[in-house]
Amino acid sequence: MSSRNEFQNEDSTKKSGQRLVGDVAFDEASQVASYITPVPGGVGPMTVCMLMKNTVQSAQKAARSMSSSNWNLKVLPLKLQDPVPSDIEISRAQVPKDIGVLAEEIGIYPTELSQYGRKKAKVSLSVLDRLSNQKNGRYVVVTGITPTPLGEGKSTTLLGLVQALSTHLKLNTFATMRQPSQGPTFGIKGGAAGGGYSQVIPMEDVNLHLTGDIHAITAANNLLAAQLDARIFHEATQKDEALFDRLVPKIKGVRKFSNIQLRRLQRVGINKTDPDSLTPEEKVKFARLNIDTNNIVWNRVLDINDRYLREITIGQSPTEKGLTRKEGFVISVASEIMAILALAKDMRDFKDRLSKWWWRSTNQANQ
Repeated sequence: MSSRNEFQNEDSTKKSGQRLVGDVAFDEASQVASYITPVPGGVGPMTVCMLMKNTVQSAQKAARSMSSSNWNLKVLPLKLQDPVPSDIEISRAQVPKDIGVLAEEIGIYPTELSQYGRKKAKVSLSVLDRLSNQKNGRYVVVTGITPTPLGEGKSTTLLGLVQALSTHLKLNTFATMRQPSQGPTFGIKGGAAGGGYSQVIPMEDVNLHLTGDIHAITAANNLLAAQLDARIFHEATQKDEALFDRLVPKIKGVRKFSNIQLRRLQRVGINKTDPDSLTPEEKVKFARLNIDTNNIVWNRVLDINDRYLREITIGQSPTEKGLTRKEGFVISVASEIMAILALAKDMRDFKDRLSKWWWRSTNQANQ
């Protein structure tokens, strides 16, 4: 490559008699270069590098401009009536916007959206990684206020505030509210989607099931409750060796601990991986939780207010060998799993928090 940034060739068509052909003296470089490809006008590697740099800078500038600009949000018109109709009449009179269109308007990519029909969707947590370098917005919390006979009005206040900020002040604003429980829906209150012209629509979808998160929590919570009672039953009805064989059975003549069981061994201070190498005392320490049934704090849950299930007796079937005890249902949104889910950052963090809570709660029941 020439030591100069530009190289001149003779050109009779130019007033100076010469023309610039880039930064490579082709005749000289061709004698030593293994490969060389001249182009008309002599565009060289330095020019290509600068073009690439300019392209990147232009893309970054455009991205910053897009992230800081207002959303292209098309607000649905309100059809105000006097006197104001009931909440359900207002909800049914308005046709919801297609959730895919709404996502596009506020900058959520199709790959970050899991749609439930045309009115509902879940947003992937990957959007947080994509927007991690974007400046944070302001976070306003609407919490407990003076209650009314039909509730405190938090949802109505929240949605009215968002409508004012986005419609009148033209700010990029959205509301984050918990999926309503079905308890208020089937009680006196009648739902938790806001009210009047400041509500989430369609009201029925929001108040009844939505995307099923509370139902999933209900199933997971009750699965753990059933697992706990099954473990209490088997420990009470099985001898030590039989209980160990049930937990670590031989499959085609081979006995092997699962990953979960290996973690259990570590927690109880047993540093062995071969099931057959455990002493009788170690097998008992591994296999028996010895849960005190008078000290169990894990209740079953249900997402409606059924007052007659607040305290019940379980285990009355003859097959349960007389292992009856008092149990009770609480509402799903007050469950331990709901609290853990609210704090979790991702699925791995959720599982880690849940396992730690379960370990502490079962050990407390042992004491």
